[in-house]
Amino acid sequence: MKLKRASEKLTLLSGCLCLSALLAAAGCGSKTKESEPFDEPPSGLDWSNGSTSFLAEWEPVEPYTGDDPATLEAQDRLATGADLHAKVILRSCGPLSGVCHNKKEYPDLHTTYNFLSAIGAPCNVQPGSYEGVFDRCERPGDRVAFEGGPEVEIGWIEFVSGEEEETDDPKLMPGLHIHLADAVSGDRNREMTVRFIRTFVDNGEVQDISFASLRTRFTFLDGGKHVVARARYNLEKQVRDLLQVGIEQGDLNRNGIFGARPDKDGNVRGPISLIVPGDPESSYLVGRLRGKMHDEVVPGTRMPLANPPFSTAEMLALFCFIEGLPPSGGVNLDAPIDYASCSYNRAENQEALAIEGVGKGWLERISPMLESNCGGCHSKELASSGLVLVGPGSYDAIVNKASEQDLMGRPLIAPGDPEGSYLLLKLKGDPSIQGLQMPVDPLLGVRTLGEAELQDLEEWIAMGAPPS
Repeated sequence: MKLKRASEKLTLLSGCLCLSALLAAAGCGSKTKESEPFDEPPSGLDWSNGSTSFLAEWEPVEPYTGDDPATLEAQDRLATGADLHAKVILRSCGPLSGVCHNKKEYPDLHTTYNFLSAIGAPCNVQPGSYEGVFDRCERPGDRVAFEGGPEVEIGWIEFVSGEEEETDDPKLMPGLHIHLADAVSGDRNREMTVRFIRTFVDNGEVQDISFASLRTRFTFLDGGKHVVARARYNLEKQVRDLLQVGIEQGDLNRNGIFGARPDKDGNVRGPISLIVPGDPESSYLVGRLRGKMHDEVVPGTRMPLANPPFSTAEMLALFCFIEGLPPSGGVNLDAPIDYASCSYNRAENQEALAIEGVGKGWLERISPMLESNCGGCHSKELASSGLVLVGPGSYDAIVNKASEQDLMGRPLIAPGDPEGSYLLLKLKGDPSIQGLQMPVDPLLGVRTLGEAELQDLEEWIAMGAPPS
């Protein structure tokens, strides 16, 4: 007889005891209440060094005096962690309310507090799909213990809703499917009680707590590494309640690799954090920006999704900021980034700053750059000047087309002639242009593009402004 089941298949994507509480704390999908301003710091706290932040004291650092251009640009434009957040993180990752990482997706990065909260925070709390989970983000799974049996780590779970009937494929039977790290022995069909166990740390004391139990009929498959808890009649609600509480899964992406377990050589690769103090190359945020980590591909679309990749100077600022974070916490974003001591201030160490798969052609680099920096005013709906820089027609709108503002009649983009391209001159702030330098940022006013962005645009024009 064919299996009858509901089309809905509920898959648990998070192992938090209360995911909603965590996301609320991160500002994802929740409304925030603004605090009342105050003139004096709360009791027990004090401002230091004349700063308006009382998170931690900081000492002045010696400025970088070398000749590396990326480091000099970063030090000049992004001197502090607050500059890094306001001019790079906020612009690229959380610019609009309800969009990107601004009260919608984990992590919320639209405030300095939330940016600081990313330090040491877990990654892949909100992956979207199990395929998007990075092995290094996986945490130790909860454990199950059957009657009289040992505790075994949970790899991943899946709930199949539907009526219980015979099926030729037992892997599709309705119930809670529990995939285990190690095999457990048992009869093919047996009614018993299973306990779900998690390790907690309370004030430095490690405790193993049985946080849930379920009694039903179990079916053992795949030599005991796949167990199905039958969830018929009144048990389905109990199983759904258990899923709502949350079960930590050690192999959340279902690829057979337990990221928090030692590999065959005894090396443990996870779990890592969004930002790992002192180690930018092992920080998940950096991995999503670069598309790789330690020569491993990081799943998911490279970030930022709707904005241009970080320039070399911006990436260097992020690396030096993370490298200088104290391991014990206590971070003040007003503190200067120590570029003089940063190991990435030398060209031979800047290969780590490279972003995977970033080209410099129209489709890969130039069009996304113009769209993200200029599209707010120059979209089809908002372009009062008639200049549209968003969409498939944007190439034809600027290449070999005269600027309506330029009294000299120069084209916006003159292939092979950067010095005669009015759009490039406008972005650079050349004195021969008419009107304001672009782009204009509603929050920051006139905001110049980074040197790397302007250089990429200039090189593209010099190459003949190819359309691909």
